[in-house]
Amino acid sequence: MDGKDVVAMSRTGSGKTAAFVIPMLQKLKGRDTKGIRALMVSPTRELALQTFKVVKELGRFTGLRCACLVGGDVLEDQFSTIHENPDILLATPGRLLHVIVEMDLRLQFVQYVVFDEADRLFEMGFQDQLTETLKRIPESRQTLLFSATLPKMLVDFAKAGLTDPMLVRLDVDEKVSDKLSMVFCMCRPDEKLFALLHLCRRMDRENKQTVVFCATMKHVEYVVGILHRAGIDCSFVYSQLDATARKQNIQKFHEKQNNILVVTDVAARGVDIPLLDTVINLHFPSKAKLYVHRVGRVARAGRSGTAISLIANDELPYLTDLFMFLGKPIKFATDGSEYKEDETLIGRVPDSIVSLETEFFNSIHDNNEEMIDLRQKATNAMMKYTRTRQPPSAESARRVKQDIRTDSVECAPHPFLKADGDKQSNDILNRISAYKSRNTIFEMNKSQKSQALAVMQAKRKAHEPRISTVTEEKRKQKEERAQKEAEENSEKIDKINNGEKLGDVVDETELEAVFGTVIGATKHKETSEENPGKKKSGGGQGKKIDRQEQMRFEREKHYVPYTSADHVAERQLALDKVDFARQAEGASVDIIMDDDRGMYNQKHGQRWDRRLKKYVGLSGNEPANKKIRTEDGTWLPASYKTGKYEEWKQKQKIGFKKDGGEESGETQQTQDYGRKRKWKNEAAKSAGPKHSELKNKDQILKGRRKQEKLENYMEHRRQSNLKKKAMGGGVSGFKRGGASAKRGGASFGGGKGRGGGGGGKFKKR
Repeated sequence: MDGKDVVAMSRTGSGKTAAFVIPMLQKLKGRDTKGIRALMVSPTRELALQTFKVVKELGRFTGLRCACLVGGDVLEDQFSTIHENPDILLATPGRLLHVIVEMDLRLQFVQYVVFDEADRLFEMGFQDQLTETLKRIPESRQTLLFSATLPKMLVDFAKAGLTDPMLVRLDVDEKVSDKLSMVFCMCRPDEKLFALLHLCRRMDRENKQTVVFCATMKHVEYVVGILHRAGIDCSFVYSQLDATARKQNIQKFHEKQNNILVVTDVAARGVDIPLLDTVINLHFPSKAKLYVHRVGRVARAGRSGTAISLIANDELPYLTDLFMFLGKPIKFATDGSEYKEDETLIGRVPDSIVSLETEFFNSIHDNNEEMIDLRQKATNAMMKYTRTRQPPSAESARRVKQDIRTDSVECAPHPFLKADGDKQSNDILNRISAYKSRNTIFEMNKSQKSQALAVMQAKRKAHEPRISTVTEEKRKQKEERAQKEAEENSEKIDKINNGEKLGDVVDETELEAVFGTVIGATKHKETSEENPGKKKSGGGQGKKIDRQEQMRFEREKHYVPYTSADHVAERQLALDKVDFARQAEGASVDIIMDDDRGMYNQKHGQRWDRRLKKYVGLSGNEPANKKIRTEDGTWLPASYKTGKYEEWKQKQKIGFKKDGGEESGETQQTQDYGRKRKWKNEAAKSAGPKHSELKNKDQILKGRRKQEKLENYMEHRRQSNLKKKAMGGGVSGFKRGGASAKRGGASFGGGKGRGGGGGGKFKKR
C-alpha cells in the first residue's frame, strides 16, 4: 500500500493471490476510461484464468473492468477487449507482447505491475517479452514479484525493473504445510505403474480428488490408457493439448465428474483445484522447489492432504536433496511402524500389490497394438528425460552411496500401503532377499573334475584369510554402531527421567543426520551441554570450561564460515539457467586473426547449415527467422506484426484513439496548426471518422428504401433505352419508304405532292 516494489515469497496455499489483488483494487478504486492501469503477468494460461476469476469475484462491486489475454484464443476478440479500455489486464507473456506489437500499444497509464510465479517466468525464457513490455510502461510503476520459491539473491530479477525492492519471505522454515502428510514408497522402475494403478483404484473407491504428476506427455497418454482399460474415469492435461480440451478436462475435474487428473508439470504451479485430497508423484521431480509446487496443490487454506511419491533407486539422490531442503531427518519404515500423518517415513511397496496387478497388465498388453505403441513411446521419452534432467548435488550422491542405499534395500513396506496379513510373507521375502550364497557361479553344479572348480578352489584358498578378516571387521562395525545407538538412547532416557531438557542436543543431532555438517556446532559446546554439572563445580575445571566457551565465542565472532546457514535451501531455490546459447556465448573465446587474409576469411567465410539447407556465416549468429525492430530498438520475430489488427479495423470500420484518451501524435500536431486547412484535413483522414459507422434500425431501413428506389429508376431507364432502340429501327424504314415515294412522284408527276407530303411528314416526326 506504500507504493514500494515488493518481492514476496510464501508457501503454496497461503493466499498470495489475494495479497496482491486486494491492494490493487484499493489503489484503483473505481472505473476510469483512460486506459489499462494494472497489469498482471502469469506463466501459464490456467494460472492467468484462475487469477482472472479471483479478480472478478473480489472486485465485483468496484465497477472495475478486467480483461484476460492468453494464447490459443482468437486475436480479433482480444482486439475488441482492448478497445473497451479495461482497467486491469491479465495475460501470459507471449500473447501480451503479440497484442502490444500488433496494436502498437503504449501502456503509459499502468501504475501496478505483478509478476505471478516470478521465478518460473524467468526460467521459461520470457526475457525478451518482459523487457519489451516493461519498456512501454512508465518507470514510476509499482512492481511486485510473487512466488512460493524465490531465492534471496535479487540479481536474477534485475531484468524486472525493480527499484529499491522490499523482500518479504514468510514461512521460509516451513516450506510445506504442516497439515500435509508425505508418503515415500520405494519400488523398481518397472513396478511404478502397478503401484500407481493400485493407488488410483483406492482413491477412486474412497472418492478422493487426486492429481497424478508424470514426467512427459507420453507417460500421461500411457497412464490414461491404462486407467481407462481398468475402468477408472480420468481427465488429463499437458502442454501440447489444445486449449479448449484443457479447459474441458479441468472443468470436468472441477465438477467432480471424475476423481483422477493426470498431468505434467504444467499444472504444478498456481492451478487452484478446490478440495483436492491427494497428489501422486509417478516420477520424482529433479528439483526440491518443484516438489514444493506439486504438493502445494493439497493442504491449502487450512485443509489436510496427502502427497504420495513413488521412488526408484536412481531417484534416491533427489529424495535426499528434498530432505536436506526441508530440513527433515531421513527415517525408514520398520516392521513395527504405524502410519501417522505428522510423521514422514520412507518404505517400500509391498510385493502383494505388484503380484495382484501383474496379470491385469499382461492382459491389456496382449495383442493390443495401441498399448504396446504407447508403452514404447513412454520408454523412449523416459530415456530422453533421464538424459536431460538436472543432476543431483554431489553431497546427496555421496550420502546415498555410503549410507542410504543399504538402508533403503532393507526397509519394511510402508505402513500406508501395508496390509495386515502381509507380515509373515514379508519376513520370508526379507530373508530370501538378504540371502547371499558363498559359492560363485563357477562352483555351482560342477563335477570334481571341472577345471573352473579347481581354479576357484585354489583362489578361495589363497584369499580366505583376507575374506574372513573383512567379514569380521564388518560384523564388529555393525555391533559398535548398534551399541552406540543404544547408549545414546539410554542417555536421552536418563536425561528425561532426571527432568533435564534435551534442548539443542537433539536439534543438532537431527541437523547432523540431515546435513552431514552443522556449522557452529563444536565439541566444546556438546561437552558443556552434556555435562552441565562440571561447569557449576568449583576449581580449575570450571575455569577451563569457561575459557573454552570464551574461545568458541571469539572464534564465531571473528571467523566467517565458508557456507551460509541456509546454503542448501538457497541452492535449491536458485533459478535454472535455461538459455544455453547465451551461456555458451559468454564462455566462448573469439580469437581474431592478425593478418589481412585471415581477417577477411573470418568475416566473410561461410558454412553449410544442414537445418536451414543453405550457406550461413561462420559465426552462426544469423537469425533463422525474419525479425522486425520496434520503436525502442528491440528486435522481435516478424510473426508479432502480422497486420491482422489493420484488417480487423477495416472490417469493423472504426478508428482507435491510442491508450483510450489521446489521439496520435500527428493529430496533436495538426491541432496546433489549425490555420493550415490542408494539414488538418490530412490529419482527420489519418485519424479516421470521429463518429461511429454502426447504423441503427431506422438508418438501415432508410438505406434499403433508397437502394430500392435507385434499382427501380435504373430498371425504368433500361426499359426506355430498349424502346428507343426499337423505335429507331421503324423510323429508318419509313425514311427509306418516303425517299422511294419521292422518287416515284418525280417520275410519274401526279403523285408528287402526296408522296412528297407523306415523306416530309414522316421525316418531321
